Amino acid sequence: MRLLASTDFALRVLIYLASEPPDLHVSVETLARELGGLSRNHLHKVVQDLVALGLVRTVRGKGGGVQLALPPAQIRIGTVVRQLEADQALVECFRTDGGACVLTPRCRLKGMLGGARRSFLRDLDAHTLTDCIETRAEAWQAVETPLD
Repeated sequence: MRLLASTDFALRVLIYLASEPPDLHVSVETLARELGGLSRNHLHKVVQDLVALGLVRTVRGKGGGVQLALPPAQIRIGTVVRQLEADQALVECFRTDGGACVLTPRCRLKGMLGGARRSFLRDLDAHTLTDCIETRAEAWQAVETPLD
């Protein structure tokens, strides 16, 4: 399965932030530079998507920037991918309008691909952002809060 570039960038942002001290605010400019020279404008949109999902928060002004809104152990990779890829049809027959494939009435590929996608996301659901960072022991373990 291929993820959208914006989903890839969002996962990179989350991993980067999880690797930093929890009280640090990282500017979008710094994120763009540190993540391989990504477009600042594109990354700003990605950060706004993460804000809308409640995964990061932003602080304006001097000393402001982006930081995780939840401890890394509470951010499930499958949930992030599922939310960011929600509107993406794997193939044409997955589109909300059913697409225009002439094989749809007799094709079984959609069921196979649907099962593969569910397995892919289920596997990612088994992992949190903590699993994605090298120093797991430093991933806000002392700051974890119970899920409501």
